[in-house]
Amino acid sequence: MGRAISRALLNYLLLILLVALISGIGIKDYSFYRADMKFSLMPPAERAVIEANASSMGMDPYDYYMRFVAPKDYPTLAMNPLHAGLYVLYHSLFDPDYDYPVPRKLMVVRTLVLTLLAEITIILIGFPLAKLALRKRRLRSTVRFLARVFNGLPVWAVAALFSLLIIMSALPNYLINGLGASTSLTRNLAYMAFPLISIVLVALWEFVEALVILLRDEFGKEYVRAKRAMGLPERRVERHVLRAVMPSFLGFLFQHFVEVSTLALVVDAFFGLFGLGKMLEWGFRISGDLYTLDPDVFFYPIAVFMVVNFFVLLAVTLLSELLTPGGGGVEA
Repeated sequence: MGRAISRALLNYLLLILLVALISGIGIKDYSFYRADMKFSLMPPAERAVIEANASSMGMDPYDYYMRFVAPKDYPTLAMNPLHAGLYVLYHSLFDPDYDYPVPRKLMVVRTLVLTLLAEITIILIGFPLAKLALRKRRLRSTVRFLARVFNGLPVWAVAALFSLLIIMSALPNYLINGLGASTSLTRNLAYMAFPLISIVLVALWEFVEALVILLRDEFGKEYVRAKRAMGLPERRVERHVLRAVMPSFLGFLFQHFVEVSTLALVVDAFFGLFGLGKMLEWGFRISGDLYTLDPDVFFYPIAVFMVVNFFVLLAVTLLSELLTPGGGGVEA
């Protein structure tokens, strides 16, 4: 078990470093972009000081500014990409420099609640549906068809259809007008209804199809036929099969959780749930040839999901090891 956890930790550390490296490249480019704009718009008096200092060192004023002056306002300019990425991820998570119109904790809670509700709903619907699809070929074909359809249909398209439904029906328009800073539990849960349905409708069918394939392969193995030949009740046979596929299922479930988290960000931004998806929208804005990146805003959702996914991965790894034969779990 210790080896599996160590391997998971190592893999996640490598993932953090990769994300930090990619983030750092983007941050350094943006810092250079901001510093370049500031130099071009610098008042004559400040420019004269820069030119005098540069001349005394035998340097070009622009090079002097970028090397000695700009890093004071944009510290990531003086860092390598990996250092810059780690710096921004840490800074956005623990020391943000941004005045949020909605409390950050409330935005995190909304996104995580939506994600967990969607994943739990998919599991509760998906397992019975997959077991039924194993026995009914027509339902299995329908599930496969729907999985292909919704794999090619973006979640925002489904969200747009529900938005039109709200507008054209007697449902209250506040369901699509933005939740804002409301802390009412009833209002928050009511507002999540259509975002939740949108995510479940898109993500359910792929989940069911994968589960059907996993269970069908396991039911076809020799030990299952032997247990049935021994006269064991079908319910006990199913328990054996579920115990056997659980480690593989947990690995798939982690990947599915990450996918659902991404859908939650998209739906959140579309419906104005004011969660982490809205924060991403605030953090990166483009207007013509100009763009604005607020690192503390844009990278905060990334940092949050890396922390959340780390604990989910750790829990999945522990459960997988306990349920693997010889891993400490109880025999079925």
